[in-house]
Amino acid sequence: MCEAHPEIERLGAGVVAVGTGADFQARRLMEQGLRGLVVPFPCLVDPDANLYRVLGIGRVGWSQWLRPDVLARYVRAWRSGARPGRVAGDAHRLSGVAVVDPDRRVRSLHRSATVGDYPPVDDVLAVLRRA
Repeated sequence: MCEAHPEIERLGAGVVAVGTGADFQARRLMEQGLRGLVVPFPCLVDPDANLYRVLGIGRVGWSQWLRPDVLARYVRAWRSGARPGRVAGDAHRLSGVAVVDPDRRVRSLHRSATVGDYPPVDDVLAVLRRA
């Protein structure tokens, strides 16, 4: 979403990242970034995973970590410089991408099936263009 942020703003929308980590992680992303990319939108912390529960976003089972595609994504991320540092929060929480309109209606929701399962950014932008 960092790379698409200018286009998202041109469409009159915004981005908010929510994680189960710690305040220091959210601040670091907004101030220093990750892999040289500063996060240009608010990063919030939901340590009790309330938003995840509301959206029905689950957790990664141990068996998923052993899948070849998951291991390959993890290795690619590690080689690219994505080092999480000290892990805080729920490291087994899956991710998701929700498009929510001003009336708080969920227009689109992608619940990750496994680690690294994200919707294509173009799909998210298409939803925003239709909204």
